[in-house]
Amino acid sequence: MRYSDLIQFEPIESVIQLLDANRPNEAKKLVSTYVISDEMAERIAKQMIPQLGFDEVGRSQGLVLVVGNYGTGKSHLMSVVSLIAEDQAFLPLVRHPKVAEAAKSIAGKFKVHRIEISSQMSLREIVTQAVGRVPRKQWRDLFIPGRQQSRQQQDGL
Repeated sequence: MRYSDLIQFEPIESVIQLLDANRPNEAKKLVSTYVISDEMAERIAKQMIPQLGFDEVGRSQGLVLVVGNYGTGKSHLMSVVSLIAEDQAFLPLVRHPKVAEAAKSIAGKFKVHRIEISSQMSLREIVTQAVGRVPRKQWRDLFIPGRQQSRQQQDGL
């Protein structure tokens, strides 16, 4: 008997790129291979997903900041959450029941635009570059003031 007869596994990809989630086959693989510990499931279900939801009236929603060292799974986590938020069809692929249950509140309710950024970019450059990639038909009444105009508005504050 060989070890390969007893154990089957997929090799671990060293680096996951957030933009990989835009490819359908890769997207399914990202969700189905994300291993969630009980501690991480608690954080996702109790902190992250409620922050993204907009069902509770009067609850303050906002930014989710994911911080960690290189190789700790930040891109994999954000890929999984963004895929579920964009399409509820990914929900059955979630491997932890607590996360799957909590994610029902955001599943399929968001239009997601994944971007990767450089630490050398200003927030303004990040936002305007991301908005520039969105098809014009998806825009609402969007106005981004020029640099000079936004500086003048800041001075008034």
